Amino acid sequence: MVKNYFYEVCSTMSQNMKSMCMVLVILIGVISLCSSCKSVDQQPPITRSLTSTRAQQNVPPPTFDNNPQLDMILTNYRPILSVGNPVGMLKPYTLTFEISSDPQFPPDKTIVYKDITHQNPHISQKQVEPRHELNDGTYYWRAKTVDYQGNFSDWMRTRFHVDLKNSRTFSGFLRAPVQEVSVSSGEDPKNIIDWSDQGQITYWNNSPRAAGEPFSWVVLDMGRKTPVTRFWMLSTRQTTPAPGWLTHFVWQGSKDGRTWTDIEGTEIRNNDTYRNIIDFTPVNTRYYRLVIYSQNALQAQINVIIPYVRGGLRVPDVPDGDYVLIIGNQMNGFTYTQLARFVEGKGYKAVTIPHQDMSLKVLRALKNRPMAVIFSGNNADWQYLPLFEFYGEFEIIRKVHDIPMMGICAGNEFYAMAYGISFGHWMGWFDDTMFRLTEGQIPEKVAIIPKYVDDPIYEGVPNPFRAVEIHSWAISPLFMQDERYKEFYVTAETSYIQALKSSKRPAYSAQFHGAVVNDYNQSGIYLANFLKVAEEYKDGLVKSLQGRHSRERGSPAPLRRD
Repeated sequence: MVKNYFYEVCSTMSQNMKSMCMVLVILIGVISLCSSCKSVDQQPPITRSLTSTRAQQNVPPPTFDNNPQLDMILTNYRPILSVGNPVGMLKPYTLTFEISSDPQFPPDKTIVYKDITHQNPHISQKQVEPRHELNDGTYYWRAKTVDYQGNFSDWMRTRFHVDLKNSRTFSGFLRAPVQEVSVSSGEDPKNIIDWSDQGQITYWNNSPRAAGEPFSWVVLDMGRKTPVTRFWMLSTRQTTPAPGWLTHFVWQGSKDGRTWTDIEGTEIRNNDTYRNIIDFTPVNTRYYRLVIYSQNALQAQINVIIPYVRGGLRVPDVPDGDYVLIIGNQMNGFTYTQLARFVEGKGYKAVTIPHQDMSLKVLRALKNRPMAVIFSGNNADWQYLPLFEFYGEFEIIRKVHDIPMMGICAGNEFYAMAYGISFGHWMGWFDDTMFRLTEGQIPEKVAIIPKYVDDPIYEGVPNPFRAVEIHSWAISPLFMQDERYKEFYVTAETSYIQALKSSKRPAYSAQFHGAVVNDYNQSGIYLANFLKVAEEYKDGLVKSLQGRHSRERGSPAPLRRD
């Protein structure tokens, strides 16, 4: 309307003035056009020029296949956000991250980080800064690539949750055993309750519904009345939309398996995620039915369902005398490598307890404290596991100062993840030492940091040494830069962190597998040295306690020998 008014004014002017007036009208039109095309992300005009709009299609975005992925629950108010670097990006570039509690990313509710450079050839990371500390809740996160000319990619978007409040101790949820599973159609229903499937790879598909069939269903027979209060559900191993995601479903309960009642708070419509945690007021009944009204493909897919009840952990029996407690970190509670056999081969007893059955309270309640605690490896990706099951173990890592501890592979990553789930990240590649050797590659040797060469943990270990690697996740180097966790030091490395040591307590870790016995592996000495360190620590502690008790009884203090 303003532009039309100026046209009318120009028509009344002389020929010379009319030409100048028309130039002004054209400029006004250009300004108006730019104003009406303002982007939702409020980019400066240079990124929305015609040239940039065309170039935008040639700028690849980062990938959201790192940590956190869709709907992961983070446990630190200053998490680390990691992305895969844009594939095929040959020009210099930076990344922009935006975080908001509103999916529309309004400027007044959005944290913006620009000019993020890549951490290594595979990934880029940014830790939330102290001034932007988050709160418990749901957040939306997006990232884009920006090249040196100001051209940019499409936004990649995802969603994560922060729950520090409920992550500081054992979750209070216990797995509730399922006696039998039945389904409306399809094959292999037992895959739904196969909790020993380490990476949750196997699954069940329903058959396409027949005419007149209103829904598909899965029935869990608990064998007896069971006060279930949570379901953890995994539908596909894809954190971006994949065929089989459930879109509308509800849980029901029944006493006899024939008459069903919807469980309040369990109906989910417009579901847009691969993994659901369904919490509700406990329903104490024998049969539970998942009613699937719709999915985003012809067939629904369910990899696993775990029902939970509220309760406390049972304190397991342990042997008298010295023993090493091994916490099994695989989905089924086992250890991946033969840690127990390695420990027993060195002359010590070993007790393995599944991670979901372990907590600080249980550790302190054992009739006989262990000589050492080892946190085992795991060969699954974290986004496909119920991470709340590890909260009790994380508390042990954070709070135990009087028992020697060793984390191996996943257990090593737990030294960082215990302080925040996203402090462990996907490396962008899979390091399988033995496979790489068969392919004719030469894996990196592990280099001991000079300062720690004489540490008892490395006695007899070559420098550098060969180690067996079987992992694709590692500790983020940004964790080591966080002042809050400066008690930890890197004692060995390759192109990533290989081993840690605490400056305050007898806590060690290794990304490599010392328990694997073959002609290649030289890292078994490191693990054996830890057992020696643990025994010496125990003996020193016993002598210290004996001396203290003697002094309390009035006996003279023992002589100290340095």
